[in-house]
Amino acid sequence: MRRFALTAGLACAVLDTALMLPLTFPTNGDKRVAMTAAFLERFVLGLSIGPVIRVLGGPGVLTGPAFALASSIPTAMITRSWTPVLGLGVLNGLAVGAAYDQRDSRRGTR
Repeated sequence: MRRFALTAGLACAVLDTALMLPLTFPTNGDKRVAMTAAFLERFVLGLSIGPVIRVLGGPGVLTGPAFALASSIPTAMITRSWTPVLGLGVLNGLAVGAAYDQRDSRRGTR
């Protein structure tokens, strides 16, 4: 579980941070802070989806996106970038939830 969670966290963080590279910010310092914050937030999101699915039960393809959506709302409110923040959060949750379901179906666990 730890390896899966770390891999999922890194994948979400790297993907979302890479998507921010073409964006422009008033200063390089602002861009660095925004990208660091996005990396950390999405790392924690990806890291926590698997354990949340395990605790709550249910299919990961539903629990993952629901948890990711709820976790992304504060950032969307602060940045006022509703569609990209919530959309990528839900897609990350769906991908990690589906991967978690696939992993558990092969192992026969949950």
